[in-house]
Amino acid sequence: MTRFHATAALLTVGLIGTASGVVLPVFSYAAQDSAAGRTLPDGTTWYCPMHPEMTSAVTGQCPICKMAMVVGKPLDTREYDLDFSTIPAAVRAGTPFTIKLRVRNGGTQIATSFEEVHDKRYHLFIISRDMSVFEHVHPVQQATGDWALEARLPKPGYYSIVSDFLPTGGAPQIISRWLITADFKGDVESERAELQPDAFFERTLDGMIARVEFDPGPLQAGAHGHLIYSLSDAATGQPITDLQPYLGAFGHTLIMSEDQTSVVHSHPTPDASNDISRGHGGPRIMFEGYFPTAGMYRAWTQFLRHDQITTFSFTFRVPSLEEAMRQAR
Repeated sequence: MTRFHATAALLTVGLIGTASGVVLPVFSYAAQDSAAGRTLPDGTTWYCPMHPEMTSAVTGQCPICKMAMVVGKPLDTREYDLDFSTIPAAVRAGTPFTIKLRVRNGGTQIATSFEEVHDKRYHLFIISRDMSVFEHVHPVQQATGDWALEARLPKPGYYSIVSDFLPTGGAPQIISRWLITADFKGDVESERAELQPDAFFERTLDGMIARVEFDPGPLQAGAHGHLIYSLSDAATGQPITDLQPYLGAFGHTLIMSEDQTSVVHSHPTPDASNDISRGHGGPRIMFEGYFPTAGMYRAWTQFLRHDQITTFSFTFRVPSLEEAMRQAR
């Protein structure tokens, strides 16, 4: 299934929070690494980072999304800790600062080995509390094993800093921390997102027209669903078939609930339009998501075309099962 983790954080001024994770059944067995000709560590197997239920005794690709399988414990119940800090500690809008991140293996031991997922070992998302600001960036690992990133925030306020990584031998992790700028004069309620669903699910940006459909229609709380993008050229109206691979895929999407407690980082479900081996993709790109509760969600989806990254955002409401059944009648 698509990686989904409920996130929780404790707000403090400047520095932030507590770790969160997902609890899954214990799963382990020994497997043979055919590529290296050695026995894998006890309790590990080859599995897909995006679809942990897809496991194999040998290396290869996920049959669902074609991602390269990695070695680890896909249903590991272990919770990793994330230490978050900034230099300087008091961050101000418009002023450069450094984000420092340290992953700990449930104690004092620093985790230093991470698997590469879509060309990067650490994905970081910076999202403002009102959900008007979105950045997808990638910290650099330091000699100490910590991760660091130079950043600049566009306006004062609260920001959710979402980490997405896969420790070697473990399971995928999505952990959030909060940051508040020192020059913010309001309060958390004044920054709270008040999303309204889009009236039309079509956007034109950077010469591309993106239209979105939902499957099932309507989406349902407590279930998986799909966001299906149809891309066309704004000048010619012709279907776009020249998307470039971006971080190992023809698109990336982050889906977040209005209260910022539910986060999904998803990649395209393979079909003829986005077979990465072709070298170019489009016009149809489909992403899978999980929507744990009814309410408002926003999706930021990124595509690379003509060497330019374009981010489309769409806001939509996910009804409860009862509401969805009434709408479908």
